[in-house]
Amino acid sequence: MRKLAILSCLSLVSVFSLPASAQDAKPPADEVQRPAIDIHPYRIEFVVRELSEDGKVVNSRRYQAAIGDMYDHASIRTGSRVPVRANDKGDLNYIDIGINLDCNSAHEVPGGLHVGISAELTSPAPPSAAADSSIPVIRQNRWTASTVLVIGKPTLIFSSDNLESKGRIEVEVTATPVR
Repeated sequence: MRKLAILSCLSLVSVFSLPASAQDAKPPADEVQRPAIDIHPYRIEFVVRELSEDGKVVNSRRYQAAIGDMYDHASIRTGSRVPVRANDKGDLNYIDIGINLDCNSAHEVPGGLHVGISAELTSPAPPSAAADSSIPVIRQNRWTASTVLVIGKPTLIFSSDNLESKGRIEVEVTATPVR
């Protein structure tokens, strides 16, 4: 009887020790291999310049945003909401005046950072003597492009005639790695 009790105890010990040894076979949680995601952040700097007829800079504005590669995106919105009379009853609608800058689908390629960029500049036109001054005329420049920015070097991506003068509007973009 005593031999039977000892055999029973030994078999119970071996049964309960099996799951413990199976759990020991798993690697510790801090050693589990995870796929490496290598995201490189960048600072994107936009410079919007207004040039006079003779090519001199009249106005310059800088805008910055942080973006990662791996198809990340960034948006900048700055400006004012201007009330515009909608009807004779005095109802108002609001329109956005200012600048909208978008940078999307960023990913590293040999030689730089490939990005999709759009820029929109809107402003009220100067009032005209012949026009109804209660209804503003809105000037708008809008560009969209897919380009490769050379890392650390300014790239002129958009340039067009200024709608209000004989000058030009330019948008320059620089991508700089964030360390």
